[in-house]
Amino acid sequence: KEANRPMPNKGDHGLRNEKFKPVVPWPHVEGVEVDLESIRRKNKAKNELHHHGGGDNKQQNIIQRQYLTFKPQTFVYRDPVLRPGVLGNFEPKEPEPHGVAGGPGEEAKPYVLGPDYKESIQASIKEFGFNMVASDMISLDRSVNDLRQEECKYWHYDDNLLTSSVVIVFHNEGWSTLMRTVHSVIKRTPRKYLAEIVLIDDFSNKAHLKERLDEYIKQWNGLVKVFRNERREGLIQARSIGAQKAKLGQVLVYLDAHCEVGINWYAPLIAPISNDRTTCTVPLIDVIDGNTYKIVPQGGGDEDGFARGAWDWSMLWKRVPLTKREKEGRKTKTEPYR
Repeated sequence: KEANRPMPNKGDHGLRNEKFKPVVPWPHVEGVEVDLESIRRKNKAKNELHHHGGGDNKQQNIIQRQYLTFKPQTFVYRDPVLRPGVLGNFEPKEPEPHGVAGGPGEEAKPYVLGPDYKESIQASIKEFGFNMVASDMISLDRSVNDLRQEECKYWHYDDNLLTSSVVIVFHNEGWSTLMRTVHSVIKRTPRKYLAEIVLIDDFSNKAHLKERLDEYIKQWNGLVKVFRNERREGLIQARSIGAQKAKLGQVLVYLDAHCEVGINWYAPLIAPISNDRTTCTVPLIDVIDGNTYKIVPQGGGDEDGFARGAWDWSMLWKRVPLTKREKEGRKTKTEPYR
């Protein structure tokens, strides 16, 4: 009974008795893509066979790989339009509701615990990597601060965006950080675009990620699903498994298991893909302080905080500011960049 009760402060996010319907038709699939590597290997085998005069047919060992290719996209999406001073069609019309009015961590303000919690905090950080003591005191539906450029609020997007399956991989994740990720996606994503949330449990052994998780997600009536790997696969392989399990969405969105999506996060991320399905998009990723849960802009970048991600030769992650050449080719400050 408890699992089926609507959650407080969810507005229309209870999602009870609401069947998901895709916004636009699925893309069709046809054809075989030319595999140049396979052709190269086949020709090499032919040459070796001819050169040595061997009688065995080495071509039998050649692997020919086939790839499914998409038909050219026929559905035309309108490009996003910037209308200064006119609130965007995907922007919330009212301030975001608090998870708990005046509660800890609302509006992503820092929540600092006193010295009495020092030992338990250190133990939780050792076990989970974050201050789970503070996290467990913060609402799973908490409000967040808006760190976007002011111009972001005035973009208007085509209503016929593609739908998404959100894939989240976790291994022995803390309860509240994992569930706050799920809650934030449901809270801040228009229902008609959120096809499903696919949780991939990469062989966790924590008790709270077993029956308790199975019971908890029942409140969303199938929107949230959990699949468990029978052995530890690692993040990337587990994400590939998530792609196989995701059946409903037209786009795959991968999120970490301890994040919170921002205000109007969906349309800017999906619009370029809706316009061209060969596009991959990456958001600006702000930082959640793992001790106080304050959300601040990521460091580095140019004067607007814009940067590209890159690795140096030590495989350390860097943020490289946009070049002058890139900026000169932009018509607005907040349009996507390469």
